[in-house]
Amino acid sequence: MEIAIVAGTRPEILKMAPIYRPLALAGFSPVWIATGQHGDLATQALNAVGIEADMHLEGGWDARSLTNLSAGLLDQLGRRFEYNRPDAVLVQGDTASAYAGALAAHLHRIPVGHIEAGLRSGDPNNPFPEESFRRLIAPIADFHFAPTRLAQKNLRLDGVKPRQIWITGNTIIDTVLDMAGKTRRPEVLDARQPGEKLVLLTTHRRENWGEGIEAVCRAAKALAERHPDIRIVFPAHSNPRVCQTVDQHLGDVERIHVIAPLSYPEFIAVLKESYLVLSDSGGVQEEAPSFDVPVLVLRETTERKEAIDAGVAKLVGTDPDRILSAAEQLLLDPKAYDEMAGRNNPFGDGKASERIAAILQDQLVPAHDVKQAG
Repeated sequence: MEIAIVAGTRPEILKMAPIYRPLALAGFSPVWIATGQHGDLATQALNAVGIEADMHLEGGWDARSLTNLSAGLLDQLGRRFEYNRPDAVLVQGDTASAYAGALAAHLHRIPVGHIEAGLRSGDPNNPFPEESFRRLIAPIADFHFAPTRLAQKNLRLDGVKPRQIWITGNTIIDTVLDMAGKTRRPEVLDARQPGEKLVLLTTHRRENWGEGIEAVCRAAKALAERHPDIRIVFPAHSNPRVCQTVDQHLGDVERIHVIAPLSYPEFIAVLKESYLVLSDSGGVQEEAPSFDVPVLVLRETTERKEAIDAGVAKLVGTDPDRILSAAEQLLLDPKAYDEMAGRNNPFGDGKASERIAAILQDQLVPAHDVKQAG
């Protein structure tokens, strides 16, 4: 039985990678379809996890246009599923690749498995368009792999039948724990002086482009100027709307290192050594607790409320004063820091991929055998 894995962004690749081998061990033939949505970043991620895609989409669309991107992905995936029909299609999360993959499979009556199903911020504009994509996938998915009980609850509220939902944990924890012993130390870490606290900063969300990222940069500059015992590492996203703003505001600030995107093994190496993370990334909210690193979330809302409830993350938005206040509390108050660090990761135990493969084996193989016998 063939299971197509559709992935195109760096986060998708990192969260789909640990599923590949368990599917093969369960008797399936996994086929990796690379949409190329993140270009070089996606290639970098595939190399980091040691996966060679079985198929690359042709590209040719304008990735800056969501309609152009979505239409191009849907067209190419639809043609692939028409002429090379898999027994099931797996998509992950809330990207254009995930939505196009799910819709293309659904239109060809191919069962869809949605990994990391059930995340909800409650605001279709925050994050945009991710909140809409994941909600649009839910009605057409057949198997909903919820990372947490809260995600399961959200799916139930959306009308998904209980028998279609399984709580598995988040597959990124599988990747993080596997990668923890394979990290590659980047040169930027050599700049840190004895006694300095490392602060990791990332921002790339579409809703933060422009004024939001400018505000984050102002906060980072003020933080570095007011605290000579910290060093900030900022792997800037390659999107021109992000990197141009960052270079303009932080390009020459002392003890702030604006660098090119890191490979995942390098990123995990930096994360492991960080004292604090400031980020608008959803994945970082899941990854950092594995290393007891508190996260200040540069967003007004999050679909990963489990991190907030568990006390390992705190919403601060992009207002410089709020960012500074929250960061300085953690930098100056050991008790406040300890209250966020050292808690259990609410997103899983590193065995989500094994559970997903076992569920698919239980759900798909008997039906396939009956069909073959008939």
